[in-house]
Amino acid sequence: MTDNGLSVISDDWKPVGHTIDEQNLLHDMSIVVAAWPEYAEDNIPKVPSLSADGHLLVLSVGASRIRYGVSLTFITVYPTDMKTVLPKNISSHPLSSNQQSLWCIFSDGSVTPVYTYDSKYGNDRASLLDCPLSPFADDQLWKLNQTIRVYLASTTTKDRKIPILKAFVKVPVVSITSSNSSQESFTLCTSPLHNKAKYLVQWIEFHRLVGFSKFVIYNTTDTDNYLSTIINIYTRKYPGLVDVVQWNFSTLGLVDVLPTRYFQTEALHDCLIHYGDQSEWLGMLDLDEYIVPLPPYETIVDYVHANFGRRIIGSINLWSQFFCTKNASAYTSEENDTNRLTIGRFTFRARNLYKSGREKYLYRPRFVQYLSIHHQIVGLSKEQPSEKHITLAHYVSMSRLRTMPGCGSNETVDDSGIRNRFATKVKTAIATLMNKH
Repeated sequence: MTDNGLSVISDDWKPVGHTIDEQNLLHDMSIVVAAWPEYAEDNIPKVPSLSADGHLLVLSVGASRIRYGVSLTFITVYPTDMKTVLPKNISSHPLSSNQQSLWCIFSDGSVTPVYTYDSKYGNDRASLLDCPLSPFADDQLWKLNQTIRVYLASTTTKDRKIPILKAFVKVPVVSITSSNSSQESFTLCTSPLHNKAKYLVQWIEFHRLVGFSKFVIYNTTDTDNYLSTIINIYTRKYPGLVDVVQWNFSTLGLVDVLPTRYFQTEALHDCLIHYGDQSEWLGMLDLDEYIVPLPPYETIVDYVHANFGRRIIGSINLWSQFFCTKNASAYTSEENDTNRLTIGRFTFRARNLYKSGREKYLYRPRFVQYLSIHHQIVGLSKEQPSEKHITLAHYVSMSRLRTMPGCGSNETVDDSGIRNRFATKVKTAIATLMNKH
């Protein structure tokens, strides 16, 4: 051994780490990882899970070519939320990202550093870990289309000799097709569903009509198997149109900090990372929200092309146009009829767009880094569209009365425009899907 102790590092080892001890620790872990078979019984927690040292709670991981070059992103629960989210009997020791030193080790033993990000904006909290792909992992994932095995290693404490977490990563199959290859592709993800799948078909068929070519369903609960039945129909009729992401962490006993959501900010980033490479534009909406192009535009594609073209922008802001019940205290018989389309049930709206929050966005994935449900993003410019050309129709809850901004007595106006333009087309599209004539 030399005086500086570096002789323990082999000739083909590219040193990583800030100290000799850290370099040696990573080198030893990389040798162990490279020697493990693909499905080794290594007793290392697999994503989604709490890391072995209790510092991180990782919900998902994905690979992206447009995010900081070619990289992996681990989506984690915000550190200060972990104690609330985890079952009380689970011991965790959450640390903020700037208190940790993390590394990715790939199955060939190659090592890359992890870059961390924590952000808190109101109730929206994002916590992500990014690591570059090593040349080996890059080849396996993108050129050979293989599932890659990656380990998250920590040198935060020096007594940990093996990684704290592992994941198996693959790239979604590119299935977006267009009759016009020059046309930009638009993907729409759902917010976590919460047993609202019965409203899914009309939501998909409406958004297909206005130009979306891919749909990603974040499924939290499907207790009556309705969703799986619908997905089977779509798979037979329109292969590749709809994907389902099982976004349920009940096996970990997780409960979101905000009971009205289910790790929605994390799902937003999961959608960005997994589908951002496949689509020029991306959005995430609830099933009571509809992106509506206004005349003279028939589709979102036409609107975006005419107004933004190839300008480099991060996102298009969409203010909510709330649609209300006619009477504040009760549904009318027409509004109460759940067999009708949502766009046909509710035709009374607030007089003005709501500009005090609650907006959503269409994103250009290559020009954004981090997202928020209702607020500004980290990325390039956020554009404010013309109110005369596009709107976000936000409908009153389909199953229970609730107060909507601008929907008080004598505040609403009758507006059947969306119903008149689209209801018949949506019904026809649904009939075609279900093979009804």
